[in-house]
Amino acid sequence: MPSWLLQHFLNPGFVMAGTALISAPIIIHLINRLRFRRVRFAAMEFLLASQQRNRRRVLIEQLILLLLRILLVLGLMMLIARLILDPSQLSVFRGARTHHMVLLDDSGSMRDRIGDTTAFGEGVSVIKKLVAEGSRRPGTQIFSLVLLSNPEQPVFSQRDVSESFVAELDTKLENLRPSHRALSLVDGLTAARTLFGDKEDVGAIKHLHVLSDFRQRDWQDAKALSASVESLDAAGVTLNFVKTVEQRHANLAVTDLSGDLQVAAAGVPVRLRVTVKNFSEQAATEVRLSVFQDGQKLPMTLTFDKIEAGESVEREFDLVFETPKKHDVRVSLEGDPLSEDNSRLLALETSAVHKVLIVDGDPSGDEGSYVVDAIAADPRITGFAPQIETVDYLRRRPIDEFQAIYLLNVADLPADALDPLEKYVAAGGGLSWFVGASVKTAFYNESLFKEGKGLFPVPLETAPRELPIVEDSGPDLVLASHPIFRVFEGQENPYLDVTRVAKFFPAAANWPRDDQARGDGVQTIATLRNRQPLMFHHRFGKGNVITCLTTCGPAWNNWAKYASYVVLQLELQKHIARSDRQLERRLAGEPIELSLNPSEFTDMIDIVVPDPSGERTIRLQAAPDALVVPPSGGNTEAAKASEPPKGGTTNLRLTATFRDTDLPGLYRVRLLDLNQVPFERWITYNFPADESDLSLATTELIRKQLGEKVRVSIQEPGEFSWIAGRDIGSEVRDALLMLLALLLLAEQFMAYRLSYHQKPIPSAR
Repeated sequence: MPSWLLQHFLNPGFVMAGTALISAPIIIHLINRLRFRRVRFAAMEFLLASQQRNRRRVLIEQLILLLLRILLVLGLMMLIARLILDPSQLSVFRGARTHHMVLLDDSGSMRDRIGDTTAFGEGVSVIKKLVAEGSRRPGTQIFSLVLLSNPEQPVFSQRDVSESFVAELDTKLENLRPSHRALSLVDGLTAARTLFGDKEDVGAIKHLHVLSDFRQRDWQDAKALSASVESLDAAGVTLNFVKTVEQRHANLAVTDLSGDLQVAAAGVPVRLRVTVKNFSEQAATEVRLSVFQDGQKLPMTLTFDKIEAGESVEREFDLVFETPKKHDVRVSLEGDPLSEDNSRLLALETSAVHKVLIVDGDPSGDEGSYVVDAIAADPRITGFAPQIETVDYLRRRPIDEFQAIYLLNVADLPADALDPLEKYVAAGGGLSWFVGASVKTAFYNESLFKEGKGLFPVPLETAPRELPIVEDSGPDLVLASHPIFRVFEGQENPYLDVTRVAKFFPAAANWPRDDQARGDGVQTIATLRNRQPLMFHHRFGKGNVITCLTTCGPAWNNWAKYASYVVLQLELQKHIARSDRQLERRLAGEPIELSLNPSEFTDMIDIVVPDPSGERTIRLQAAPDALVVPPSGGNTEAAKASEPPKGGTTNLRLTATFRDTDLPGLYRVRLLDLNQVPFERWITYNFPADESDLSLATTELIRKQLGEKVRVSIQEPGEFSWIAGRDIGSEVRDALLMLLALLLLAEQFMAYRLSYHQKPIPSAR
């Protein structure tokens, strides 16, 4: 019998037997028609003729009697099997052997507070009620508990539900806490499908209860979710979605904390940026942020007068770090229902100075002096230490120590100078080109442009061109929105109007001007008033390259005569400065994977992890592992500790993985080299911003995204009738009893009518 029909009975095992009993009155009816041997004789002819006249009426009455008896059997079957007209309100415990698997969402948003408990706590309460009800039916219920954060390893797997198990479960649930991670419901459903398929004989009935807050963000594109649910449905698993949150709560979150970390220097103000988002339906006012530096609260407060609903607001602030070492910064909001996203942490390492290499193609070095005056007129204020050299420096000295490199009016580069420069930029170093009269365009086009694959972004015409002076023509420069042009922003900024370009190198005529059409990743960030491109930004490997088709000094333009030139060069430095050596920032839950060179480090690793009561240290021992090593740039200590060495060969490495990174905070990895000199690597972990959006998915949205083919029950928060079941069969039972009584009376009447009754013989007087 189809499963859709069986689900309407509390005792479906009686349905098949009761259905089979329908044949009993039919068989009896047929036997009654065949039990007499017919003998025809003359005395009966008159009676047979009379019966022939009433045959149709008698046949109809007999069929009615048969139908009444069939209905009596069906009524008794439905009464014994306990018919339920609304199976959606039926208890999940039906007396048959059943496997209940609970998939408990323990993502970060489940920390949303609801009075004295949380969304996760509500889910735990549902589990307790579910198992307590199952313990009333010993020997029939099997229970599994799966956490969404680790669905491949169930907390409990196929355990018989009993009073002793209830006590064990309560102890386990008391120690469970939600994670701080963003998790995928698809992964949990896929794992549940696999776990159900491990043993097909677990039980005839399989239930999967998904306990979650069901946030709207998880249901924007539900194709994968729908496919997973359809797979479970096809496997005979009954799905039950249980909501643990009734209403959306207002929530503010610190979604980002970043800054100009790549140019952080001791004693120099470091510009930081914090972003706060209002994940509420109403505007928030007078939002205050506290700032902590190296664990100490600073006497400063960042105030946001108003943050509109759904909007993000960014605020910049400066901090000074007096010593060149690693530091940490934390910003924190006041508490709300989801307090875990109210703070953000970053770590940075300040240097004594940042070295900048300026390669000047002019032997006099006049071009480079303008850059030096702009970025390091006083190194104590800017933190930059520029160094002017010739092209020959690239050939004979290592350049990896420099934060960025300028190439000014360089005619060409020998092969042994170009090769280390390409490796430097590909590994994350910054590069800025400024052209001039010495440039050899043939070399630039062939060896630097390389048909769009080199360090130079565009092919050049053979000679520079003058920009004619036109009265009342407006500014010479048309600037795109780019960070290095921050000084030119504003409606009444005078710098753009007075900046003039007299000469420039035009891009080759056959080079397409449309960035989107080319699709080569080169962005035109400034053009001239004659629509010729002037400045470009593109990436080469991990490094940023800024190219300008005019001079750096005043030979072809008047930039260097105005204060905006200083700001422009400082912003340019921030943009191209290498960032591959910044301290790592990750989201909670991402593992720490280490690969060490055994010729440099020992196999002992200490990891200092944050803890609610302070800090604790965990010791790991790295294991030998053969590794095919790709070539890489950089020779810093951090690179040695976490990056494979150069060479592209197979080497023996020491590897270790640490996965207990769920708690946001600062993690410090301590290593020892072979000389027992310590090295410490800092990694900051933060709460994922996606989990801060507490908007809820409605039941209608969930059903719409899953589609009409998927059968799933959705329980609203606080609704527990699906566990114990309502006495929803009482009205049906009463109706069945009344119907059976009427059928029985009708059957007796018809049976009496169709049976033979001898009339009493009158007594003689």
